[in-house]
Amino acid sequence: MSTVRYFNDVPHIVRYGMRDDEEERCWILFWRNGTQFEIHVDKQDVHGTAFYSAWRPMLREGLKEGETMKDHLENQWNPFCDLIISHSMATLQRLAPVGPYWITLSDYFHTPSYDLKLVTDRESGNVYGKVTNGPKEQAAYGFQTISAAAFRNMPKDIPHYASSDLVVVDRAENWKVPPRKVRTVDGHVYFFKACERSSTSLETGEVTNAALNSIEVCLKLFKYSQVSHSAWAAERPTVLGIVTDTSAAPSGSASEYQVAPEHAVQASQHEAGMTETLVAGILLPPIPRGQTLAEVTEQVERMTLDTAIDQSRLWKSQIEKEVALMHSLGIYWGGREDWFYINQHTILVDAKGQASLDLGVASSVNGSVSEGLATRGFAMDTKAVDAVFEEWLPTELSNRK
Repeated sequence: MSTVRYFNDVPHIVRYGMRDDEEERCWILFWRNGTQFEIHVDKQDVHGTAFYSAWRPMLREGLKEGETMKDHLENQWNPFCDLIISHSMATLQRLAPVGPYWITLSDYFHTPSYDLKLVTDRESGNVYGKVTNGPKEQAAYGFQTISAAAFRNMPKDIPHYASSDLVVVDRAENWKVPPRKVRTVDGHVYFFKACERSSTSLETGEVTNAALNSIEVCLKLFKYSQVSHSAWAAERPTVLGIVTDTSAAPSGSASEYQVAPEHAVQASQHEAGMTETLVAGILLPPIPRGQTLAEVTEQVERMTLDTAIDQSRLWKSQIEKEVALMHSLGIYWGGREDWFYINQHTILVDAKGQASLDLGVASSVNGSVSEGLATRGFAMDTKAVDAVFEEWLPTELSNRK
């Protein structure tokens, strides 16, 4: 669970962790002053100490009867993180002292990283953090860099921006989320969509990468806007540039966390130990995201109910047209058997009342591939639009009568 813990006004941004009540061990990963720390605790290293007595009851992960997730966060997880961080503080202050950090995007992609474990000083009986690995470089917030060859729709004629030239302007707005706004050397502020690591489903074992899929969709729409000159394409936010980063190249075609398409394998192979300019993400216009349909519906009052019903018909028509066009380009949302990716949380309504779809969970296929892999996704999208506007929305509006 993501949380931010402050010690002497310094944010310690906990990304996630693991607790094992049976084996009596745990770890947490967090950032302090632009440095990543992963701290492990094992019973055999701290048993018999005052720390152990306080730490042992905090290893419970499940919720007790009647306990909410908010209660668990405040009463169990936050104190648990505080206990581990505070007992490592001397080491943390030495390795990550107070000073400027995470100024440019490059800093995020080249974050120093250390592994620690808590051990007991035999003379004093005190528990402290001991370095077991590091320093090494890690990208923060799940970022990664990837070869340009991994993207089928990478345009040739588009500006490139070095990550070291892009200053982050929203760093401290919300430490729990990665940076989204950057300023170029000429003063323009853009929205940054990062390449991120893949994730593996605990239920199915399927490896997916929504961030790379979304970037591929944005690049495909950029290409479409260049050749179609349609009014619809002109109104959509378009890619303004490619963010690049120079990294030490791995020995294969993809990074540890990367899922690269088959066509990219030969194009991205290179010698180990060399440096390579890789793609870190894309830049988009700083256009407000708009509200989700769920958020808009929450604001409907009795006096505006009839208007909302009429407006919903217009929204459905707009979404149906967008889905049809996206499908013609090989872009779809799909989903799971129990959850469509087109839903009240991914349909956006802007300040002008225009409805559109969030591209963050969209996928792209090319050519004949779309006839097979995406057929199911296309069908799910059609069902999803009906489910939102013919089932979910009428139910929500009727509850406000």
